[in-house]
Amino acid sequence: MVICADKSRTDGVAFEFLQQVPTDIPILLISRSEHLDFNESVLGLAGKPFIVADYIENGWEWNQAETFIVGQNTDHFGDVCVSGWGRLDEFLAQNKPLKYFKRELLKKDRTEWLCPIEYPNRQNPYPIQTEAEFNARPIDVFNFWGRSHEARVQLHGDIWKGASKYGYSVCDNIYFFNDFMANEQGRKWVSLWMPHYRRVGIQHILAINGMSKLSMSLPGAGIKCFRSTGEAIVNSVMVCKEDDLAWSYPFVHFENCIKFWEFGDEISAIEKALQSSSLYDVYCEGLKAADWYRADNYINNYLLPLINKA
Repeated sequence: MVICADKSRTDGVAFEFLQQVPTDIPILLISRSEHLDFNESVLGLAGKPFIVADYIENGWEWNQAETFIVGQNTDHFGDVCVSGWGRLDEFLAQNKPLKYFKRELLKKDRTEWLCPIEYPNRQNPYPIQTEAEFNARPIDVFNFWGRSHEARVQLHGDIWKGASKYGYSVCDNIYFFNDFMANEQGRKWVSLWMPHYRRVGIQHILAINGMSKLSMSLPGAGIKCFRSTGEAIVNSVMVCKEDDLAWSYPFVHFENCIKFWEFGDEISAIEKALQSSSLYDVYCEGLKAADWYRADNYINNYLLPLINKA
């Protein structure tokens, strides 16, 4: 049973995923809501064993000084959660869960009780290409993004600036894509702005992802996003920023992903990766990571063992 802390708003993807977890222990789902409409059903958990699954996004200006734990330090995060959060905070202060799974969890705060959680990979496995097939992919880099973090805007601009420095061509309009591929010669990069009011089906996006050697995954409203574990990695090599978060399964630079350390360094990190003779090996290891996060595997091999130990 999954109980949402907010009776009128929740994280639909997380809710659907947690409903698949085969446990008799109730799961309390907490997701970001500016004005939480407290769900009175939460009070029925008082004095009983339950688990928290906290998918709150701390916003792109979070200073990462401490992990936000509802019931412990909510007053430190007034810019994230206001209004009805007081009742939820009071309840969790008085009723400690068996296990607290946290999306935006700092490495330094990870314990046996406080564990990381991510979004699952909901895509079916893609066939593993041969090294020759991977190296023949026609697109160097794919970046699809919404404006939930200003670094995404800046990267889009840097990609265009890099076109003059490095000589590649850029497609930034999905409706030009087929003609772009047919007419442009030489190296190709694709960077598509996908605002929430003009989305394109994810399978179409992943088809382009699978034509690309590298796929960008920048933070959004949260550092961890759908691209991290269920989109960029499913059929390409993910490029992401190094962070201080705990992950269920780690992403390691030049092992199963490509990392950069500062915003603004993405283009140079990409160019270095594209010249590496080991990029295909990173691709293969990245597909293994995609499988770790595939919903059934993630539930059975990660979540359930931790829940059963609680």
